[in-house]
Amino acid sequence: MVSFIVATIGRPTLAQALASIEVWPGDEVIVMGAVPPGEDGPVRRLACPPGKDWGSRERNLATPLARGSHLAHLDDDDVYVPGTRAAMAEAIRETPDRPVLFRMQYPSGRTLWQEPRLRLGNVGTPMMLIPNVPAKLGQWGEGRACGDFVFLQTMKWSPSEIVWRPEVVAHLGHDL
Repeated sequence: MVSFIVATIGRPTLAQALASIEVWPGDEVIVMGAVPPGEDGPVRRLACPPGKDWGSRERNLATPLARGSHLAHLDDDDVYVPGTRAAMAEAIRETPDRPVLFRMQYPSGRTLWQEPRLRLGNVGTPMMLIPNVPAKLGQWGEGRACGDFVFLQTMKWSPSEIVWRPEVVAHLGHDL
């Protein structure tokens, strides 16, 4: 089971982002941010004041609510490519207890990760698939840019435990 956490500032692209999530039985989607609260099937919408930090505050609030064995994150202006959930299932089957970083692509065609190395500017939110082990999870860098990098730096898995997969799973809604 995957818990997809979608931080939102209420962009009109949220509907497209949500439509791109391939929900398998047992999966859930937690939308946290500028949304009316409610529940619709596997989608839970939880309102909170905007953190104004690229979704870090929203992710920190949503993570403890996640019930899935793994966590995946998407921004409200990004979309998963078709087949992403199957790629996630394969990664979970092959390396169930390790964080996985797929690849993501900007509209310009630039793709991250560029090399399998944890460094600022080489990782991003929608590429992550992280086991939901609360004692090992990092904290998103609230009030800072690059909260995704801070999350990966503060998690309790070592960089050598990260699995780097070549599949592009997300297209971003913006360039750098």
